[in-house]
Amino acid sequence: MPDLDSSFDIERYFARIGYVGPRAATLDVLRELHRLHPRAIPFENLDPLTGRHVSLELDDIVAKLVDAQRGGYCFEHNTLFAHALMALGFRVTPLAARVLYGRPAGAISARTHMLLRVDVGGGAWLADVGFGGLTPPSPLAMMLDLEQATTHEPMRFIAFG
Repeated sequence: MPDLDSSFDIERYFARIGYVGPRAATLDVLRELHRLHPRAIPFENLDPLTGRHVSLELDDIVAKLVDAQRGGYCFEHNTLFAHALMALGFRVTPLAARVLYGRPAGAISARTHMLLRVDVGGGAWLADVGFGGLTPPSPLAMMLDLEQATTHEPMRFIAFG
């Protein structure tokens, strides 16, 4: 993950998602930001279908998702989210993942999905605010076989392959 861009205006981001809470790198803040972000900023991947270029430059993402109040896809969402978290002092590591949903058992796909590892509260958490209708509603503890309650349904990480 690149260093935090000093021009990033976290207050504009907070206004976009409706966040009015503490400005601290705590698990409660991570959970609240993760809850609000996908409710305020929709998943959208229309630009490639219309022939428009999708920029992953932070200024362009802010202009699209915050200022123009549009949505974006995983790289846009999670880049924006990572910068907001880093501005608060969170330790964030970007990750790439394979999406296997709807694929036959044993399928292998390219790593085309971006998500985040956030270290906070003595643990590692998976944060992903850009997975469309399957976006987890809260960060998930990165622990194998631990069933975690969410507002959607229980989720867990399992060893695969």
